[in-house]
Amino acid sequence: MKSKVRLLSLVASFTLILLAIGATLVVLGIFNEVLRWDIFGPKLEQVLYGVFGACMALAVFGVAMIGVIAVQESVRDFKRFVQSFTKEGEILDAPRRVYAERMALVVVVLAALVGGCALINHAVLVSRCGVFKRLATEQFANFAERISAHVATISVPPQDNVPRDLYDLVHTIDNLEFVARTTLYIPDPQEARAMWGYTAWRAFYTNADGFARFYVAKDFEKSMRNALDGDAAGLDVLNARHEFVWYSLLTGPDHASRAVVRIDGDSRQSYREYRFGD
Repeated sequence: MKSKVRLLSLVASFTLILLAIGATLVVLGIFNEVLRWDIFGPKLEQVLYGVFGACMALAVFGVAMIGVIAVQESVRDFKRFVQSFTKEGEILDAPRRVYAERMALVVVVLAALVGGCALINHAVLVSRCGVFKRLATEQFANFAERISAHVATISVPPQDNVPRDLYDLVHTIDNLEFVARTTLYIPDPQEARAMWGYTAWRAFYTNADGFARFYVAKDFEKSMRNALDGDAAGLDVLNARHEFVWYSLLTGPDHASRAVVRIDGDSRQSYREYRFGD
C-alpha cells in the first residue's frame, strides 16, 4: 500500500512540475507575442513549442496514470475487504525497486521513440526535398531559355508593364502543384548592392505590376548577387540544404550570368506520387 502511495505521489509531483513548466512557457509566449517583446529567436521558439507540447502530452499521461493508480488501489482495497471475509492470503505490493525499473523503462522507451521518429523524419525530409528539387530542375528546364531571352531584352527593369509573355511564363511555373511561389531576380545595372525581383502573384495579368528594387541584405540575397557576379558557389550551398527552395542561375549564349530564379516549394505537397522519366 505504501509503495503505491509513493508512486502516486511521485507521478502527481512530476505532473505538477510539467504543468508548471507549461504554464511558464504560456506566460513567456504572451510576453513574446502579444506584447512584442521579441524574447526568443525563431529557432529557439520552435524548440520551446516542442518542449511545451511534450510537457502537455506527458502531463496528460500523468493525469491518466494517477486515475489508473487510483482505480487500481480501489480494486486492491476491495480485494482486501473480500479477503477479510474469505481469509485468503493478502496480495503483497511489488517492491519499490520494481516501480523504479518500470519508470526507467518508460523513459527509455519514450527516448527511443523520439529518437527513432527524429531519424525517420530526417530521412523522409531528405527524400521529399530531393524529389522537389529534381522536379523543379526538370520542369524549369522547359521555361529557362524563354525567360533568359526576355531578361536579355531588359536594360532597365520595368516597374510596370511587364511583358505579358514573361508574366505567363512565371505564372505557369507558379501553377505547378508542387510550387508555392516563383521569383525572378535580376541585378541592378547601376548599383552592385541592389537587385530587382519580380513575382506573378496575381491570378490575372495587369500592367500595374512590375519589378521591385531592393538592397542585398539577407544571406540568400548575397549568394544570388555573388552568382550574378560570377561566383555561384553560394547557390550550390543553398541548393544542398534540406529545404523546399531551389535556385537556378540563368546564363546567355556567352555564358554570362543574367538572372536567378528562386522556386519555393509547397512543403505540404505529397511527393510520393511523382514518377520520373528516363
